[in-house]
Amino acid sequence: MIKQGIVNFFKNLKYFFTPLGTIALGLVFGLSVLIPGVISSVSTLAGDVKTILEGSAVDLVVLKDGIFSAVKALDWGDPLAAVRTLASADWIRTTLNALVGTEEYTAQFTASIQTFTHSLGLYLSAVVSFTAIGMIAGYFLTRWLIRRNMAKRTIKTFLLHALVDSFLTVALAGVCAWLATLWRPSILISTLFAVVFFGTVSLFEAFLIHGRGKIALKKIVNFKNVMKLFVTNLIIFLLTAALVALVVFVVNIIVGVFVGIAFLEIGFIVIALNAEAYVKTSAENAQTIQNAQSPAEIG
Repeated sequence: MIKQGIVNFFKNLKYFFTPLGTIALGLVFGLSVLIPGVISSVSTLAGDVKTILEGSAVDLVVLKDGIFSAVKALDWGDPLAAVRTLASADWIRTTLNALVGTEEYTAQFTASIQTFTHSLGLYLSAVVSFTAIGMIAGYFLTRWLIRRNMAKRTIKTFLLHALVDSFLTVALAGVCAWLATLWRPSILISTLFAVVFFGTVSLFEAFLIHGRGKIALKKIVNFKNVMKLFVTNLIIFLLTAALVALVVFVVNIIVGVFVGIAFLEIGFIVIALNAEAYVKTSAENAQTIQNAQSPAEIG
């Protein structure tokens, strides 16, 4: 089981560009809203500043150059922090007041800045929303592709799995909560219980879907297999974390997070399907042996 799980993980890394592509597509849609929106908001803010300072002694060219210098002076080595500062109403108001040399226009600046930051927040929300949609779509598409390789199933078995999984998940949550109310240190016991229970349930569900009538239940659901499943999933989780850490170390944190999501999705999908893949293979092997013995028994 352990070898099969690790092999499945590396074999399914070929789908790496599927979740990465859907995330990138979502990000592109988000940026298509963000970029023109920000340009429009900046133009509106610039127009408001020009109107507020109209008739004053402030040189708008000098003001524009000053704002550009202030933006350039931000720490762009940490782009996320720089963008957060740039979108801060306090930073914009302080910068404008410093360049104008008076707080006479503070109230008017504040109203324009609030409008700007509100619109900027909406556009950033659009980026987050589209990226999240891309991430979710990538997960389900990648899961479908990986399932075809590891443990393909019919609509009937899908509905059976969903029904059994829902019931047992609720049961597990209820038992753990009940233990926690009886004795606070039972959280540790609940965790260990959850690990064993999760493995047992995963193997039992997989048996119902792929092994029933083909292989004996005791050959699938036993303590040895539960522990093997736990070790397999732990190894895959550690391999996934190591790949993400490697990307962060070699490139940077932003690329690491972006690329790491694809690795994490594949890792968690393989972990979720390991039990089914093992039972499916075991059942097929058992059937092959049984079919090979049948002619000999007849003879």
